[in-house]
Amino acid sequence: MSDAWVRVDDRLIHGQILYGWAPHLSPRRILLASDMVSADPGLAAMYRALGEGEYAIDVLDVAAAALQLREPRTRQRTLLVLGSIRDARRMLELGARLERVNLGGLHGSSGRRRLSGSVFLSEPDAQDLRRLLERGVRLEAQDVPGSAVLVIDFDTLAAIWP
Repeated sequence: MSDAWVRVDDRLIHGQILYGWAPHLSPRRILLASDMVSADPGLAAMYRALGEGEYAIDVLDVAAAALQLREPRTRQRTLLVLGSIRDARRMLELGARLERVNLGGLHGSSGRRRLSGSVFLSEPDAQDLRRLLERGVRLEAQDVPGSAVLVIDFDTLAAIWP
C-alpha cells in the first residue's frame, strides 16, 4: 500500500477494518471521514481510541478529509473509511484523488438491491457509483482480504438498477 486505499462500509471502523483490512494493508494511519462522527466529540474520541496504539486513527468531516487527500504526502499509506457511497462521490467532487473504491458492509433495507454478499445498493447509490465510474474510479466489492473481488462496471450496475 503506497497511496490512499478507500473502503466504504456503513459500520465505519469495526473488527473487519481493524483485524482484517488494516493488517493486510499496513496503513500508516486510518482516516475516518464522517460528518456525523466528526460533529460529536465523544463519538470521535471513541473511534480514535479504537487504534489502541497500533494505528493512528484520525476523524475528519468529509470536506476536510477531501482537502487532505488532495496532497500526495497525506495520501501515503492511508486507509480511508467512509460510511456511504454518497460520501465517496462528495470527496471526489471536492477534489480528493480517488483511484479505487472498495465496497463492503453496505447492508440491506427497504429499497436496496443486492450487488454482492454484503453489498446492497439503493438507486441513488447506483447513480453515485456511475458518477465515480465516469470519473475513472475503479470500483470493486470485497468482504475481507482474500475473498472474491467483484469488479463493478456500468453493466454490473445496470443488472440491478437499469
